[in-house]
Amino acid sequence: MTGPDLTTDVLVVGGGPAATWAALKSAQAGAEVVLADKGYCGTSGATASAGTGVWYVPPDPAAREEAMASREKLGGYLDDRRWKERVLDQTYAGMNELAAAGRYPFPTGPDGTQLRNGLQGPEYMRRMRIRVQRAGARILDHSPVTELLTDPSGAVAGARGYRRQAGEAYRVRAGAVVLATGGCAFLSGALGCNVNTGDGALFAAETGAELSGMEFSNAYGIAPEGTSVTKTAFYSFASFYHEDGTVLEGAASQGGRSVLARALLHEKVYCRLDRADASAQRSMRLAQPNFFLTFDRLGIDPFTERFAITLLAEGTVRGTGGIRLTGDECSTTVPGLYAAGDAATRELICGGFTGGGSHNAAWAISSGTWAGKGAARYALSFGRRGATRRLTPTGGAGLRPTRAPGSSAAHREVIAAVQGEVLPYEKNYLRHGTTLTASLTALDATWDEARSALRGTGPDVVRAREAAAMTAHARWMYASALARAESRGMARRLDFPDQNPAQRHRIVTGGLDEVWTRPEPVAALLEAAP
Repeated sequence: MTGPDLTTDVLVVGGGPAATWAALKSAQAGAEVVLADKGYCGTSGATASAGTGVWYVPPDPAAREEAMASREKLGGYLDDRRWKERVLDQTYAGMNELAAAGRYPFPTGPDGTQLRNGLQGPEYMRRMRIRVQRAGARILDHSPVTELLTDPSGAVAGARGYRRQAGEAYRVRAGAVVLATGGCAFLSGALGCNVNTGDGALFAAETGAELSGMEFSNAYGIAPEGTSVTKTAFYSFASFYHEDGTVLEGAASQGGRSVLARALLHEKVYCRLDRADASAQRSMRLAQPNFFLTFDRLGIDPFTERFAITLLAEGTVRGTGGIRLTGDECSTTVPGLYAAGDAATRELICGGFTGGGSHNAAWAISSGTWAGKGAARYALSFGRRGATRRLTPTGGAGLRPTRAPGSSAAHREVIAAVQGEVLPYEKNYLRHGTTLTASLTALDATWDEARSALRGTGPDVVRAREAAAMTAHARWMYASALARAESRGMARRLDFPDQNPAQRHRIVTGGLDEVWTRPEPVAALLEAAP
């Protein structure tokens, strides 16, 4: 080791809402906590850069029932009522806590009641950072983790990383680790997602953890061409047009995005938010001011002027797949390892359809809270004797090649190869078995090369590991998509356009050199569900 060698009860990896809730709740449970963020905790990640709705529903039985039932068909009946009830309860408590203890300035309605169903990301995360620090947790900014450490029993017992600003490696011994690293957007350019490269899923898989729902990863957000803002809610007020100005029939933000993708393969597509009246326009600017920054800077009035659009891949950031959970405290199949937020599967509350902003935001609060408490309980059961365990590093691709490493810039080639298979609409969004098979074959070859020759040193170790994580993520996605020979939720197949009642199960995946999949039965949620 050339840098800090730390010991703590709980290590939280990440810096977004799930990570900060986990760190806060671990510290409040009496654990010593270190939070290691790839960026600056409070400003990096998808939430900190934007506003988000929150699945906040008062404890009214009818309202709760409607909230839970509204998405079951959309998600292919793969969700879990018990988990949804837990998330609604915990989110309600968490948002109320944010108002009271966090003093978040929620807006008020006409009757003076605070409106707690949305958050402005910058202010939310600024306050969460302060709360974490005041609870006594230590924050390591600009300190991406590069691999997990395990003890002789196979339990996760810490991590190694690289401190970018100090230019040194570091190690943290921990009684338990919470992975809250976000999903994977494959460096597509989507706002705030430059840190979301699937690192946590790779770290987890290297210790033997499993993933679930990885086929639900073909989310693409609408953005003005050449920009990064993929907040799509307001496009429900949009009309879409061909280059010649005629209406693009069937195109829509919801239920017609595939029409946009097909058109974008051979022409520019234009948009105008011309179905929003004056009242809606005022409300939109108040609700999501950063959505309009791009237009204001470009001198475009999106309500009256047409503008070109694109679709940016958001992968498992807006999808539902991630690390598989095995218990109510967000434990995984590996002792000492917990997962929260977009790093974990959201099938439990969303099934097979995107959690968008509101459900994912609620999941971050809830899963972060449970994982933080669970990790603290697990770590404190060891006491300080856990600090003497012999630790073994688990990182492979990008760290320990199986033969002589290639050039220091090889990670760029790996990333380009992965992006070539997962960003194009005709490969990932408009999925077909033949195309999926060809892409998976190419990705397997990319993994083989990365595993045998990719090795980063110094600051390049972070990029090398990101490249490896993106490759692994893409392979799990496409292997799971091939295993689901039907169209369910957001996992659509052109060659299997219908939903198959016999495939009402989740798909678990894992493995590195050899990727595997298996079906996991879903508990009887709705007897009439197909």
